[in-house]
Amino acid sequence: MAQQDAQRAAFVVDKARQEKQATVVRAQGEARSAELIGDAIKKSRAYVDLREFENARNVASILMGGKNKVFLDAGILGLNVAQRDRDVTK
Repeated sequence: MAQQDAQRAAFVVDKARQEKQATVVRAQGEARSAELIGDAIKKSRAYVDLREFENARNVASILMGGKNKVFLDAGILGLNVAQRDRDVTK
């Protein structure tokens, strides 16, 4: 019985170590991802534009599934094209 308890405790400790390692690896991956995204944004705003477009498409597809009619403009969807054009010309 004591041997089984010791094995069970060793298993729990080993599982906790593996979970800790997985958390560290996940955090490192997320940090690297954030770094790469930051570098891409510094080089070009195209990544941000793409994400805005994807988000607008997701919002539109969610709203399409509803029975209510919803009228949206580009500003609500995050596609402030006219605003961005004015910012560029300043």
